[in-house]
Amino acid sequence: MRQIATELDCSPTTAYRYFKNKEEILAAVRAAAFNRFCEVIEEATRSSTDARKSARVVGQAYLGFALVNPDAYRMMFDVTQAAVTGNAELTEALARARRSMVAYVAPLIDKGILRGDRHALGQMLWAAAHGLVMLRLSGIVTDDNELRQLHERTMSALVRGTHQVTTGRRGTGALELIDPAPARKATRKAS
Repeated sequence: MRQIATELDCSPTTAYRYFKNKEEILAAVRAAAFNRFCEVIEEATRSSTDARKSARVVGQAYLGFALVNPDAYRMMFDVTQAAVTGNAELTEALARARRSMVAYVAPLIDKGILRGDRHALGQMLWAAAHGLVMLRLSGIVTDDNELRQLHERTMSALVRGTHQVTTGRRGTGALELIDPAPARKATRKAS
């Protein structure tokens, strides 16, 4: 709370004039961080009409936000579900983040670059990027260049992998492996 007060250039008790308790203050700070994150991702999504280029810009924007705002980034994800559902502003900010992380995936699916459910793919790509960022913020990935290279390789591998899966019969989010043998046979016949 002292750090937040210092950032706002006020006394630690001032915030309690506007918020009931520490949890309410932290929810407001998290919601504001998620909304700043969304602005960055949404702007990157609109950066190009080329789906691949836009996706790359989104990826770089994601990494950039986390690296420039490491404390805010950590705080955004240091939250329980009860804290989210107990605060309308944080609930909406997190829902916006989910929409933002799916929005850039839809054109990739439309162009046949990715295959699968856009919500499931958006979550998978987000989870991969988040894991990489956390490895960097914890020092396991030792520098920003290594992070960017690892991110590029990870995302490329995920994109290639989506061509080996299809939406399953068990539900909209289920994925099943496609037998690659028929695709290889078709390629051989075409040669």
